[in-house]
Amino acid sequence: MNVGIDLINFYIPKYYLNMNELAKLRGIDENKYSKGIGQNKMSIISPLEDIVTMAAEASYDIVKENKKYIDTILFATESSIDFSKAAGNYLHKILGLSPSVRILEFKQACYAATGALQLAADYVRSNPNKKVLVVSSDVAWYGFENAGESTQGAGAIAMLVSKDPKIAIVNKGEFVTDEISDFYRPSYQEVPTVDGKLSIKSYIKMLKLLDPQEKYIFTCFHMPFAKMADKANATLKYPISDEHLRIAKYFTSEVGNIYNGSLFLSLISVLTLSKIDLSNQSIGMFSYGSGAIGEFFSLKLSNQYEKYIDKEQFLRKLKDRIELTSEEYINFMKNYQIKETTHKLINYNKSLEVNRFIIDSIKSGQRTYKKIA
Repeated sequence: MNVGIDLINFYIPKYYLNMNELAKLRGIDENKYSKGIGQNKMSIISPLEDIVTMAAEASYDIVKENKKYIDTILFATESSIDFSKAAGNYLHKILGLSPSVRILEFKQACYAATGALQLAADYVRSNPNKKVLVVSSDVAWYGFENAGESTQGAGAIAMLVSKDPKIAIVNKGEFVTDEISDFYRPSYQEVPTVDGKLSIKSYIKMLKLLDPQEKYIFTCFHMPFAKMADKANATLKYPISDEHLRIAKYFTSEVGNIYNGSLFLSLISVLTLSKIDLSNQSIGMFSYGSGAIGEFFSLKLSNQYEKYIDKEQFLRKLKDRIELTSEEYINFMKNYQIKETTHKLINYNKSLEVNRFIIDSIKSGQRTYKKIA
């Protein structure tokens, strides 16, 4: 039975910070960001958003015609809003799905979405008349004026997993795990502790162990920053071409790190920008999550995948954004900190209501959401 990604969509906030603006703010040479880590822009979450609203924005259009088939939501995040209640519970209500839905929240750094996708595929193989909604939604936030500040971002990916998929068959992968402290955030910390050098070393080590010894037209990579794809590609026995590498990392260079969704943002970049027809072609996929787990798997694209990828709309999501000043960036992220740590919704300007879904209130830690468009 062929099982895989039936539909895919993504969401990025409507606001961004140009990396040149961040460089000026921190008194750093602009080339350190644009050339050093390959980043042009950083998506910034607004005060009216969180991982649930972003997940809803990504999911809404691909589930509305499939509600009766969805009986499972797997929500991958390392930006959870609750230590107990799954973010998927909120998402389930917003999307208006049946009460007969199983919901789980997955956590394993940036790898969880890949693990959720593989488990969803296994579930559908056993339940071929059902579909699974796999969602990743994260805010990569390290705080101000530290080494990780330039590798931040925010966004969500939604994938509908089913038999006879319209976009791509998901093949089983090879994986490896270890216990290292390259990136972690204990419950008492507001931002992660990061050992960047160790993380890159672990990433490359696992990729070497999993190198498939097979040539792919495109390979997509997990990217905490776009230039990481260059390091990863150079590790492969059969690297992809420079032009295809540029395509695989373009969306990341315009968005920044979205943790669990980063690998799949690379996939969307390839499906949107490839100048060649990829029908019936296989694409390599390398997933890495600190702590650490790595997995290399592949997707085989269907012969009709282009019918279900709205390339113009995907590119508009990058184009139709509002640039923030450095002062606005600081204000937005300070408000994000306040909202997430004290559970109080800050005052906001109505002009921020540019999405379909926003946070309506946070009372006693319980969130309510509103659809405004």
